Amino acid sequence: MGTHRLDPIPRLRPILPAIPVRATCPEAPNFATIGVSKGSPVLNDSGTSCARASVPSILGIGLRYSTERLLPAPNNGSSTRPSTEDFNHAWPQNQTHLTNYRLPSTRGSGSCLERTTDSQPNWDYFARVIEALCTFIPPSVDSTKETYFVHIIHEYQLQRTSCCFMAPPTSVRDPLINRLVGSKATMWAIYLGVKLFQVLDQDSCGTNIRGHIGWIDKFEQKFDISFNNSSSSNDAADWLFAQLELVYLSFVMVDSLSGYDLLRKALPKFLRLVTVDPKLSVEHTSGNLVVSFPRAFGSLQHELKRFIFYDTNAALVLGVPPLVEYGYDGKCDPISHGFEWVHGVPIPLVETISQVNSWRAGSRDAPLDDWRNLERRVLAWEPQPVIVEGEDSATGSVARLAVQEGWRHVALIYIYMGMCGVSSHDSRVQTSISQIVQLGETVANLSISLHMFTHYVVAGLGARYEKHRSIIREKLLLFKNKRVWLFRGPEFSRVLDHLWHGVGAGGAPVVWDDYVRSRCTVLPL
Repeated sequence: MGTHRLDPIPRLRPILPAIPVRATCPEAPNFATIGVSKGSPVLNDSGTSCARASVPSILGIGLRYSTERLLPAPNNGSSTRPSTEDFNHAWPQNQTHLTNYRLPSTRGSGSCLERTTDSQPNWDYFARVIEALCTFIPPSVDSTKETYFVHIIHEYQLQRTSCCFMAPPTSVRDPLINRLVGSKATMWAIYLGVKLFQVLDQDSCGTNIRGHIGWIDKFEQKFDISFNNSSSSNDAADWLFAQLELVYLSFVMVDSLSGYDLLRKALPKFLRLVTVDPKLSVEHTSGNLVVSFPRAFGSLQHELKRFIFYDTNAALVLGVPPLVEYGYDGKCDPISHGFEWVHGVPIPLVETISQVNSWRAGSRDAPLDDWRNLERRVLAWEPQPVIVEGEDSATGSVARLAVQEGWRHVALIYIYMGMCGVSSHDSRVQTSISQIVQLGETVANLSISLHMFTHYVVAGLGARYEKHRSIIREKLLLFKNKRVWLFRGPEFSRVLDHLWHGVGAGGAPVVWDDYVRSRCTVLPL
């Protein structure tokens, strides 16, 4: 036994303990707002002309009016609604002068924005930010509110669809779009998302995008202030939905650690929604309340499912305990919500991965008391061919089945190494690694291959042979810029290199905790 086994990682515990039965939902933390200089410039088009009429659009004024009613104004919560003339005077007439923020050379305590003064941004400034985000929409777009919002969502959907496992059917897509149109917070996040993707389109190397990513933090802080001042469950759902969009943008545009930090900050919003519906909680054998995984993940509220999925996948890839303690009272219904349309992970396998996460965090209730229960379920799972609307090619169906079959092997490796504690030299682990590498070749050069990221990380940590390591390293380095599903590949390529040249040098056996140590060294949280 190598010397690295003498320093075991302490048993993981959920970051959030189980909720006492009689406890109330904790208040969201009050995060400080980033200060910006008075009259600071807003977003920059990275050299692209922002030419448009110098007078702000009717929508811009309408947005200001509506957002003032939604968000509390600074200066002790009181505000005087400015006139149209005041707004016209405040808005820069020559929008080509808009410049971007610079990132500090080192990561700050809670922001990507460079702090230039201790003053707080005023409400006029934030209204100008919203208007700035609208300037890149073509003037030909109908100015009516509903049509405009639908157009924005459609543009953003085009960007996001390229990252989806498959295009969702109209029965799933239309209700979601209707929901987005009614959420001011989500529309703000979508404005920012469209802008960031636009900049990324113009700069394939991703260098100019760094001047804009500070706005992710900026918007998150504004959302958090508004959430704390709202008692409505509907508002809480909107703020969570919007913040999860920022989480996604942070994962894609910044880095994994920034995305995970925003996910942790979304936890109070998630908990408030869970406490509204008593069916989403279940009493643990210890007497505490835990979140029912099958009920919450099968909920009609998309934001609950999305938070749980991010939490589950982050715990797997980052080697951290889940943010929430889950209970597994029953099984998820894979037909009830169709979440796999977006991420491509079969629902039973998502639940199994979450169960291994919970076991590693210390839970031992059934079915987590015997790893064979989970293994049998994974081996018994059968993929269901799905026909996508408007698709007549068999290539897409074969590729999707390959990705889903790969998730089976991800779950098996996690059970064997993460739960049973076997080393990477276990024959079952090596068989699954070979299968993942082979399945990866099936989807090579296809856009759907970006959904193989987690497959390559899990296969890579157990890869014994240099040929497998070389293939996996090459694949991970491709997950950058717009080819990012949730985590950025080059970051985890460095993690695996640390593992391969350390404990796993020369093909030596490694265990799951060795991977966690390498991640902690290369990507400390």
